[in-house]
Amino acid sequence: MFTFFSVLYLLEINYLVSADSDSCMKVQTVDAGLYKAYCDGPFFQSLLPDTEENRLLDNVCFTFFPAPDDPNTFHGYEARVYCDGSSSVMSFVGTQISTGIQRLATPFLTATDHSIGYPGCDNYLVYRCSNFGDPFDPFVFAASFTCQPIGLSCLRKVEELLKDRGLPEQEFYVLPMKLPNRCVTQQLCIQPPNPFYNHLPGVLQI
Repeated sequence: MFTFFSVLYLLEINYLVSADSDSCMKVQTVDAGLYKAYCDGPFFQSLLPDTEENRLLDNVCFTFFPAPDDPNTFHGYEARVYCDGSSSVMSFVGTQISTGIQRLATPFLTATDHSIGYPGCDNYLVYRCSNFGDPFDPFVFAASFTCQPIGLSCLRKVEELLKDRGLPEQEFYVLPMKLPNRCVTQQLCIQPPNPFYNHLPGVLQI
């Protein structure tokens, strides 16, 4: 089954523990952001926090398309394929704030991604923090421009880089990437509904 909905689920399922946005640590970043993701993409999440929900995933693909009026803003799509063969597509808006720092926004919440390093093996590490909406604990995920599962040797390099950045240890789930991906290859014309618009005075619920 193929569904289309907001990236709210993406930002919430990894960690369901409430946290204040002040818990986000200051981290060193590298020059890898939305423009690189657009030019070299699509890219795939290879490591996620080890949660029951994330273990349902086989592969996760991100694609970006530049906004026509702002070189630092991109329309993003996240295509998920689950281990049972089902899939979903989620949309969001990404803005390049500064070198290695990106902000992702939906009508429901906002989060900031920090590109914190390249441990090798074609993977980048990203540190995500909550800004607005239902808060979550900061966490790290890995992303690659190749749709291949991460190896044990790379996992060790990831652990070393986290330690070097002063971030706490984290249990990871390695995405298997056994099923065909569902990457969005062209910008979708249908955008998800804005839940706030339907509640404005004089606006009918459709």
